[in-house]
Order: sequence, then structure tokens, then C-alpha cells
Amino acid sequence: MGRSKSQAKSSVKQPEEPSPTEPISVGNLYEGGALKQTLDEVAREAVLDAGYEEDIRISNIKILLGLAAIGCALYAQFGPGKFPANWWAVFGCVVAYLVLTIAMNIYSWRMEADAFLVTRPFRGSKGLRVASRMDRFSDAYSLVITDRADPQLEVTSAIRIPDYFHEDGYLAVEAWRREVEKLCTEYSIKHGAKGAKKSN
Repeated sequence: MGRSKSQAKSSVKQPEEPSPTEPISVGNLYEGGALKQTLDEVAREAVLDAGYEEDIRISNIKILLGLAAIGCALYAQFGPGKFPANWWAVFGCVVAYLVLTIAMNIYSWRMEADAFLVTRPFRGSKGLRVASRMDRFSDAYSLVITDRADPQLEVTSAIRIPDYFHEDGYLAVEAWRREVEKLCTEYSIKHGAKGAKKSN
């Protein structure tokens, strides 16, 4: 009886302990591009974990425009007829290629600008643009969250690289995630205050 009770207790599934965050490191602390990219990736994950969803429609539309442009180029090269008899078709394809390429660039600039993450509408907002700024040969990094519908609604967090990267190149991931979450909360408060002001 005693053995069966002990077996029953041991068979009860224990709650799994949360796995620690995997360490993230940069090989060269003087490589600004790698430092910025690492901070951007962790910030992106933190924003998505806060409940926001990436607006993948932007990428899909860019892919469709790119494929259409490539299709025009392929048709101009391998389409029926031989040049110069089919010059009008080649000319049309070249014009279409240029128009589609310009349209894709303009669309990307209007929808994304310099953001590395654009989200879908969430919690009453029209979505976020998350961007970062870091000058060359500088240890200052700024994370900027902007409202998609109102560019004036913006919050910024300015940090220094040595505050979040150890001498051995490892990033203080949890500390950086907390800073990003704090910025998201600041944006939500600011957005809520502006919405309440409009309703009044």
C-alpha cells in the first residue's frame, strides 16, 4: 500500500520550470550594424509577445509587385516574336517593369519607412511602426514606436550600448526586453490619453 501511494505521488506530473532565455552575443562590440540588428530582433520579439501582430499584408503586396515586375522582364526577354518585330511588346514590358518597381518602392516607403516592424491594429490603435536609430561609430541607440495613423504619436527610448551589452559581447536580454515592454506601455498610455481627449 505504501509503495503504491509513493508511486502515485511520483506519477503526478510536476510543473515545468520556465526555460531561461537563450544567451545572445555579438562577436565584435565595435560592429555597429551587428549591435543594432541584435537589439532590433529582441525588440521585435518583445513587441510581438506583448500581443501585437505583424502586418504581413505589406510583405505580401511587395512580393506580388516584385513578381509582376519579374514577369514583365521575363516576357520581354523570352516572349513570342523577335526583336525588332515585337518592339512594342518589349517597350510595354519595360514600361510596366519600371512602373511596378517604382510602385513597390513608394508603397514600401509609405507603409514601412525605416521601420523594422509594422503591426496590425490592436487595442484601439491602427497599428505600430517600430524603428531604431543608431549613428555609425556611436554607442547611442534609440528605439522609436510610432502610431501608423498618427505619426505625431510617438515614444522613444534612448539607451547606450554598454548598458545592455557585457564586455564579452553578451546581451542582457531580459533587461532589454523590460525596456521595450516599458516603451510599449508608455505608448498605450499616451494613445489612451489622446483617445480620451478626443472623446471629450
